[in-house]
Amino acid sequence: MKKFLIGLFIFFVLLGAAALYLNTYLKNQLQEIIKNDLPESLSLDYEDITIDSWGGNASMAHATVRIKANDSTPRSEVKNASVQLKGLDHWDYFKNKNIHFKNISIHADSLTHYKHSNEQKEQHSKKKDSTTENPIQAQNLDRHFQIDKFDLVTDYIQIINPKTDSVTLKTAHFNLKLENITPTITAAITRPFDYEEIFMSYDSLYYQTNRFDILTVSHVEWDGTDLVMNDLRLKTQYSRSQLSTMIKKERDHIDFSIKNIKFHNLKYGEKSGEFYLNTPLLELQNPYLNIYRDKRIADDLTKKPLYSKMLRDLNFEMMIDTIKIKNGGIVYHEKVNSNTAAGMLDFSNLNASLYNVGNTYNLGEKKTSIAIKAVFMKSSPMSLDWNFDINDPQDKFYVKGSLSKLPVANLESFTSPNLGVEMSGDLEHTYFTIYGDNYSSHIDMQMTYDEFKVNIMNQEKKKKKWFASTIANIFIAKTSKNEDGGFKEGAGEVNRNQTKSFFNYLWLNLKEGMLKTVTALD
Repeated sequence: MKKFLIGLFIFFVLLGAAALYLNTYLKNQLQEIIKNDLPESLSLDYEDITIDSWGGNASMAHATVRIKANDSTPRSEVKNASVQLKGLDHWDYFKNKNIHFKNISIHADSLTHYKHSNEQKEQHSKKKDSTTENPIQAQNLDRHFQIDKFDLVTDYIQIINPKTDSVTLKTAHFNLKLENITPTITAAITRPFDYEEIFMSYDSLYYQTNRFDILTVSHVEWDGTDLVMNDLRLKTQYSRSQLSTMIKKERDHIDFSIKNIKFHNLKYGEKSGEFYLNTPLLELQNPYLNIYRDKRIADDLTKKPLYSKMLRDLNFEMMIDTIKIKNGGIVYHEKVNSNTAAGMLDFSNLNASLYNVGNTYNLGEKKTSIAIKAVFMKSSPMSLDWNFDINDPQDKFYVKGSLSKLPVANLESFTSPNLGVEMSGDLEHTYFTIYGDNYSSHIDMQMTYDEFKVNIMNQEKKKKKWFASTIANIFIAKTSKNEDGGFKEGAGEVNRNQTKSFFNYLWLNLKEGMLKTVTALD
């Protein structure tokens, strides 16, 4: 028995010594690879490497990884990273050369990426084939790999413009968890490997979308099925007056916020080499849009496509079955004259449902439809139903709407500074339908109103033009009560200015319909 115990002791001592030797050997081999065999574009500095060959574990402390675009230009840098690899399956490795870890975790202080300049992008795109192949596609690997659990935590991520050294994107507390990672059988670079479960979250997203506007999001979560974003805001980073001095062509000053966005069962990826995105339901909670337009700036005369053409011409495949907008609001300001305040239109308590928002159906198969209910100018319930077929090359559309109980004096904040017109009276009910396309439209309108009058104003002196106002009111039917059924009807035609937006087109139709309805003479 004594000899057996001594033999067992010696065996474990030798086994331990072999393990220590193997740990040292593997550590030296890994250090040699890092020192001599890494690509010139990649450098790795670290404080220490620990290897436990018996348990199949390895770790690296305080590592800094740098990827260089060339000798002088950095591309990406990971600072102060701790890497842990746990539970290597020895048997699977030595028998089949497969790599199977139970867990890999990485925690880094920061990740910094320097984006390509336009010139670099062009050179890079010329070098690439028409399709970008996934380098870790299963058929490109000489062995199988599997990671049961993968965790990546980065305290801070930023993307920098190397020319200006300005931050174009940054986010904090990035957390990525994946389970059962294996090689993918597809070549789609958008999903370089397969996984069974994913959870990703980050805070304080900041993204400079262009020279003028900044996008921020307080928190983002993605569980592989639903994508949720909280407190999103897209805002012009300059004041209204600053923006007006910086632009040569008309551009909106915007402040757009959404309390909560949720994509249900979101699917995305590549299909036949083309990107696609679809979701059965997109919910927007408390969206609020504040727009200011300085009409003293020269018009932007580029052609503005209608929404049907914009969807039709997307360079990827998209379908959102339903969009629900809950408790939204829109405020629109338009500055026409330096001597007067900006005109204002207000839509509150806005709720909407949008269906078939995408470009995956055929001509005549279905239509994109939009149903909106809101309160106009704080007092008047309104509704709007709008539909179009995105595949119609003429971009035909149909709009049906109604407006109730509008004291027209409420419109003075817009019509007085912008049109030089003050109005009085009450519009009890207004109904309209518009049929149109990209070139022209027809509007039919019915109104019930009473005591309707207009005053033409001298905007510089802020005084009523008595003669012009008297002449204008001669041609206006002051009430609809004399009509059969109490409704006065009118119809009009509008030619579209294709350098203006759809909403300008809609406004011109409503103005034409109202003018033809209230004037006493046809």
